[in-house]
Amino acid sequence: MDCVNSVDRDRLLSTTPVGAILIGGDTVVLSGLMKKDDLAIPHSPSSITADWLTQALRLAGILTRSTVVGVTVHPIAAGSGFVGQTARLAIEYDEHEVGAPATAFAKLSSADPTVRQQLRRVGLYETETGFYRDLASSPDFSLSIPRPYLSLYDERIGECLLLLEDLAHAEFGDNLAGCSATDAQLAVRQLGCLHARYWEDPVLKQLPWLRSLGDEAEVRIGLYRAMLPRFEQRCVDMQIAGMQEFARRFGELLPRYIAQLSSRPQTLTHGDFRADNFAFVATREGRGVTVFDWQMARRTSGPRDLAYFLSGSLPVEQRRATEESLLKLYHETLLADGVEGYAIKDLRQDVQAGLAAPLTTWVIAGGMLDFSSERGTDLFKQSCVRLGAVLDDHRFSSYLDELT
Repeated sequence: MDCVNSVDRDRLLSTTPVGAILIGGDTVVLSGLMKKDDLAIPHSPSSITADWLTQALRLAGILTRSTVVGVTVHPIAAGSGFVGQTARLAIEYDEHEVGAPATAFAKLSSADPTVRQQLRRVGLYETETGFYRDLASSPDFSLSIPRPYLSLYDERIGECLLLLEDLAHAEFGDNLAGCSATDAQLAVRQLGCLHARYWEDPVLKQLPWLRSLGDEAEVRIGLYRAMLPRFEQRCVDMQIAGMQEFARRFGELLPRYIAQLSSRPQTLTHGDFRADNFAFVATREGRGVTVFDWQMARRTSGPRDLAYFLSGSLPVEQRRATEESLLKLYHETLLADGVEGYAIKDLRQDVQAGLAAPLTTWVIAGGMLDFSSERGTDLFKQSCVRLGAVLDDHRFSSYLDELT
């Protein structure tokens, strides 16, 4: 199977409107030839009006004649309270115009200024706007992604807005349910394609928004250690056993881990590669996967993404039954797409080390974000249970001993 099926590649090439390629400004990253004063960033989905949307789509080059006369905002609760606010927009125009979307997906920065500034420190919003500007529009990009209409980013206060293709017709993944065996194979194969495409690619070092772990070592270590006590308390409150010791030991060794990882092959990683960020659609080849939420993209070891996926998107027993075949599939995809000198034993070692990725994510997220909703609580508890199991299965304690 091709890394990006032809229908998805054609869609990316033929539907991206003039002006939807992002450019950099002094204080704002926008799509089209915009200035900060031209268009204010809404603070919440409910602040998106017909007038604002008309101006936004015209500045992005999508509208030339028609005017938005109505917009209905449908907030998506599952996307609120984590790292931002999300909503689906139903759009009405005064006349038909080719390329004007009838619906769109709006993604805004967190409404909480404290959370917004914490996330600004680790570059989440800057990273995603940079991704859509510099990589997503490439004709040979290796994954299907939502079509971007508009991206706004104000680096002074960390506010952003993304207006993307609405994937409502797709079947969304669900971390709580986990991926089926077939969908897991599809996701892992596409992940291998992505990593092979950018394996040791020097262009990645030219992208200022694409951080390596070394680039952000001081911030990452400080944030991890600051969030660790709150994460531990949350584990106590939710009666999650076994995670605290892993988290404490790794926090002590985090500087050594970052230094060690810098010597491994580098590629473009998604950083949050899990079922909640997948949309499955029918394609000419059968079934395809669209991957979204690129806020945590990094230049680092590719198997961190694979370890992240295995640890969180598969029920424990399913992972144990299928993990070996998924590792081999990923490795075969790398080799088939031109990666050389990378043995299966290298992959196994890198996956073991890569389990630090979900551990770091859940310590920071567990200390920083709001998981008080029913789904948030279930997601946190289930993710920690699955992560604890995979850390035990891969003898992560032995890996930490080697780092000592």
